[in-house]
Amino acid sequence: MDWLTAFAKDDFGKVVITVCGTLLVTLFGVFLGGLKDIFTDWWKRRRLIRYHAMLLATTMDQLIDDCMNVVFDPKHEDDEGVAHATAPTPRIEWPSALDWASIPSDLMYRSLLIPGMIKSAEESASFVAEHVAGPPDYSEYFEELEDRYSKIGLSAVHILNRLRDDYGVEFQEREHHDPQHTFEATIVKIKKSREAQKAKQAEFFARMEKSRKERQEREMREQAAVKQPAGT
Repeated sequence: MDWLTAFAKDDFGKVVITVCGTLLVTLFGVFLGGLKDIFTDWWKRRRLIRYHAMLLATTMDQLIDDCMNVVFDPKHEDDEGVAHATAPTPRIEWPSALDWASIPSDLMYRSLLIPGMIKSAEESASFVAEHVAGPPDYSEYFEELEDRYSKIGLSAVHILNRLRDDYGVEFQEREHHDPQHTFEATIVKIKKSREAQKAKQAEFFARMEKSRKERQEREMREQAAVKQPAGT
């Protein structure tokens, strides 16, 4: 290190060391400034993404409430005892400020599927009301609505849970019911009900087929007896 001590005592060496020190300090300042800008940009973008996540979360939250209203619809009976829905059809309106580019592609896709699911639910329920269900209770129609909107509501719950886990978005607390449990229980209940109905239908048609075959065999025996020559 003697050469460095001698170099530092030399006028030229002093200039070189001073210049190098100045450069190092300057570079370090530029590095810190760049690091600060990068962190600031990241922090601002993170806040912006969380803001758009909150916009999507509030939209899903409202949809969940609307779907719950369909599931718990008390219905209204007119003077003739015919049941009518009282819960409005769930709708979804995206906030104009929502920047879809800030939302992960899988969440964006699952969210954008929901309007189509709502349209499909209404078309399916209308078909059931017209061709399957009958007065006065139209049970099959209301069952279809409950099943479809429970599945839509469950999709919204899953999106909301993802937003909470990824961005810390909090949503409203529901003291008297758990939407996820309600939707899942409704879907299972309707599935079991439909399976029981199918089993009854299968049993009914099996009895009808058995009766038809017995009647056919009886008619064939009677025809054979008529054709049989007398005295045989």
